[in-house]
Amino acid sequence: MSLSLILNDRPLLRAKIGTLPNLPPHFAVVYPLDSGGWEVESPKHRTTTQKWLHKNKLCYVVDLGDHRRTAVLTKTPLTCKDQAHRFKATIDVGFRVHDPVAVVRGNLPDVLSAVYPYLISRIRPYAMQFAIDEAFEAQARINGSLALPIPLPEGLTLYYCDVQLEPDEAVREFVRSRTQAARDWERGRWEHTQVVGNTRHEEVITDIKHVAQIEREQQARAALAAVQLDFRGLVVEHLAKHPADTEKAMDLLLRWEEGRHARALDQEQRQIEMFRFLVDKNIVREVDLPDVRNGVLGGMLPPAIGAPMGTAPAAAQALPPAAQYPASPSAPPAAPPWGGTRPGAAQESGGTPASPAADARPTPTGLAPVYVVLDTSPAAAGCVTQLRDALSSLQTALALSPDVASAVRLSLLTFSDTADVRMPLTEVSWQTGVPDLQSGNGCRYEPVFRRLLELVPLETERLKQQVTRVNRPTVFFLVAGDPEDSGRWQAVQQELMRHPYRPNVIACGIGAIDRRTVTRIASHPEFAVEADPQAHLAESAAQFSMLLQNTVLHLGRSAVAGSSELRPERPRGLRLIQDIE
Repeated sequence: MSLSLILNDRPLLRAKIGTLPNLPPHFAVVYPLDSGGWEVESPKHRTTTQKWLHKNKLCYVVDLGDHRRTAVLTKTPLTCKDQAHRFKATIDVGFRVHDPVAVVRGNLPDVLSAVYPYLISRIRPYAMQFAIDEAFEAQARINGSLALPIPLPEGLTLYYCDVQLEPDEAVREFVRSRTQAARDWERGRWEHTQVVGNTRHEEVITDIKHVAQIEREQQARAALAAVQLDFRGLVVEHLAKHPADTEKAMDLLLRWEEGRHARALDQEQRQIEMFRFLVDKNIVREVDLPDVRNGVLGGMLPPAIGAPMGTAPAAAQALPPAAQYPASPSAPPAAPPWGGTRPGAAQESGGTPASPAADARPTPTGLAPVYVVLDTSPAAAGCVTQLRDALSSLQTALALSPDVASAVRLSLLTFSDTADVRMPLTEVSWQTGVPDLQSGNGCRYEPVFRRLLELVPLETERLKQQVTRVNRPTVFFLVAGDPEDSGRWQAVQQELMRHPYRPNVIACGIGAIDRRTVTRIASHPEFAVEADPQAHLAESAAQFSMLLQNTVLHLGRSAVAGSSELRPERPRGLRLIQDIE
């Protein structure tokens, strides 16, 4: 609302001043002079007679009272130091007229148009010196800089001025959110510290339990070291712990002995028929009969009672190659493949009998390199025993299929914080030792991929110098823990995948592993599988054992047949990640 301190907008007679509406108690009468000047009448220096004498003169009436106005700056807001935010400014100002002539001469329709621009020009430079959250400091600086009273050239005097500053609504909301964020961060920091402390406490307890478990397992293995782990020994151990099962145990022993003798008799009959076949077809000469008979029938002598499981009888180990793999009826007896003499040749020449090889296997048409990579980080601590059992099962399956085992070369790597080659690339047999597995600390993928990058090309090239056909290597990668070296291991893995001898990687995730990590490890989406995250680690390890055993046997059969087909044979419980997503 505008404010004019000239109560009449055009000159009026002095005698008619009383007719003006809302006439203030204090006012000044300003007369224009013919000479161009002005004469001011006020109660202080005019008598009643003088007023009466000027009653017919034209004049202006100027309000001399005190005035207070409060305004909020909206059209010309005050910007802060960063020039991006604005203060919300409220100005409370008091003013009065000290020069009525200047007021009349200026003839301002709104004196506020002279008051506010002056004040804004005075306070704006100070406001620009402070940040948006320093409104109180800026307000104190501005109010302190205004030395009242302040005369204005328009004839006005500012006798009072108070400036109130505060951030606008957007800034206040920003400050509130920033303050709340700081509080949330502080609370989160303390909660994090508490969670870390609790987690470390739980990990210490877990480590103590794990060490105790390892000690108990070592004691159990030490106690079982002197025990014969054959059928008879297992029954005796069972009876020592469960004496009430004596009758049932004796029945099992009796049936086991009967079955063993029946199998021995059946094998002996087969050997006799083969012996007759050799004689009828003139494959064996008369002079060779004693040695051949001992080689054929001696192999069927029953093994000593209590012999360790997996140990072949001495006579069977001494079985001549000619008896194990008979030659064609139309061909003469061939020399053993390791360069020795045929049976009986030593007696003919007067020498001693040559010692035949214990394990003669057919030469495969191709080789299938297989690398088994096992996670032994703390995340897999609950299934280390089952993983070793998986290796033992794989050894048994290959040893029972010598033709398949001859086409497979197996290597074992483990990783936690570092990577170790627990078994170099080798052909698996009954004599192959199964490495023991121990849980380690940490979980880093980069070391094991770097070892694969070193081993796979070098060993593939070495195998190609031995046989004409080497299939692309296959890596079985079991993971249970998320990597602690995110980002670095992927660079090494991609370098391995770009190599000409890049392997096919079958990745299997167990436990709470992130399935996206399993997918990144696998060389193809169809090779990324996972177990049920809610399943026990031991159960998931058993499912991985079946996947490993079935797929390795398939790889070996394909290599024997001259093929390089890779078809992961998933058991029940393992599922393709791409089917889930």
